[in-house]
Amino acid sequence: MKLTIDNINKKFSKKIVLNNVSFTVSSGEIVALVGRNGSGKTTLLKILSGIYSQDSGEIGIEGVDNKNIKKQLIYIPDRFNYFKNSKIKRVCEFYKLAYENFDEQYFKTELENVKLSLTSRLSELSKGQSTIFSLILGISCRTKFILLDEPLDGIDVINIKVITNYILDAQSDGIGLLISSHQLNALENISDKVVYLDDGVGVSEEVNKDEYSKYQLVYQEKISEELRSNPDVRIISNIGRVYVVIMKGSYEVTQDIIQDKELLQYDRLPISLEDIFLINSKGEDENV
Repeated sequence: MKLTIDNINKKFSKKIVLNNVSFTVSSGEIVALVGRNGSGKTTLLKILSGIYSQDSGEIGIEGVDNKNIKKQLIYIPDRFNYFKNSKIKRVCEFYKLAYENFDEQYFKTELENVKLSLTSRLSELSKGQSTIFSLILGISCRTKFILLDEPLDGIDVINIKVITNYILDAQSDGIGLLISSHQLNALENISDKVVYLDDGVGVSEEVNKDEYSKYQLVYQEKISEELRSNPDVRIISNIGRVYVVIMKGSYEVTQDIIQDKELLQYDRLPISLEDIFLINSKGEDENV
């Protein structure tokens, strides 16, 4: 089963937020949605969940008619403020009405496992507890897909591990997850696919690490102006004559580009999701 996002467009007033965004999320797949603040990640999740409507484009789930699509999706926002003065038990009752396959036994068992009480109010929970509660709630709804908005933001390392385990458990149950987050290192370790939203343009691009390269370059004096001004090159650090650069293009393609008579030595470095985020982000070089 696949959730298909096809050419979604959205603008507020005259500002284009999403521009022909297209990708898919399959059952049992974790898709990381990354991009800078204002790139449209939350807007896209709200469109998928029905909070906003798109200006154009289609959303579909394989084998599910259009009127039932929203029943197979649940959106978990970055702050679970809808019922902040309500008790957990009351929230459970609401979601039981909204989702016919709600698994109350799972919900109560997992709350007990993480030492949360049904009588606790959401306003009493810490950020980590609130995120864990909302994720348990989302899984309990037994939808085909879960949309998570910044589930790891402001969370300590212990709770990140708990949250990650719940995400992986949901994946093993065949649930597809679309996760927006700035915690790139944590996402990189669990994601099957990464979709990058371009800041200010809203165009989506599926990230393939093989299409990027990273080098440590050592020069006699300094990096050439030709390489520095190349739009497909980003210098992320410079100490003396040593530069670390990220480049668009595979190692096979970029190896010829870096060759220069002033170059004394170069080493290939492993590409991370954070590197790809940096080279696709607008702005000055990080440390130059």
